Amino acid sequence: MESEYKPGEPLFYDGQLTDLEERRIKEFHAMETLENQTQGFVFKEIEAPAECVWSFVRRFESPQDYKEFLFDCVVIKGDGKQPGSVRHVTVKPELPGEESVEELVMLDKKNRIFSFRILAGQHDLHGYKSVTSVADRMLTNGKQGSLVIESYVVDVLDGNTAEQTNTAVQTFIRTNLITLAKLARFLNEAETTSTSKEPKRQVKVTTRIARAHKR
Repeated sequence: MESEYKPGEPLFYDGQLTDLEERRIKEFHAMETLENQTQGFVFKEIEAPAECVWSFVRRFESPQDYKEFLFDCVVIKGDGKQPGSVRHVTVKPELPGEESVEELVMLDKKNRIFSFRILAGQHDLHGYKSVTSVADRMLTNGKQGSLVIESYVVDVLDGNTAEQTNTAVQTFIRTNLITLAKLARFLNEAETTSTSKEPKRQVKVTTRIARAHKR
């Protein structure tokens, strides 16, 4: 069956989706699910421009930049920019699972849509597919920023319920989005400070973050 966002579904921020955001979900986040699968959505407001946030999300070859549970990533097929590219991801040793082989499904720069699916690996995310979108929006605090929407489908393994599966997956996603928000705000602040005519504050940007943004 096709996944459908329900307006009453708990969100990851205090606010309501606009009509444009509702349409965006229907257009880009609707996914087919099988009987043994579950699906969900996670939303996160970020106090940084969408293009700044997108500079992290779009990097298929470097998900560990903001996904704290990942240790390393190597693209083993393709260039990491075209659908069909495949990456081998290593999970941090203190966490369940060891590795994951993942395929790039979509990298839509115009609409800022990123999608991948898991092909194989030693973990519990069987049948996993994710779609992440980034768009500018007026935040609930009145500032200009962006909204990240991440949707997914995943198998419900024997012995688990759909609720247990969703709780586990959404915990990982929310942790990733919190880190993404911190990095995007940090990078945006650094860029704003570097171009300001006012006295600059000392803002340190790691080489990896700077390199990720420029590519």
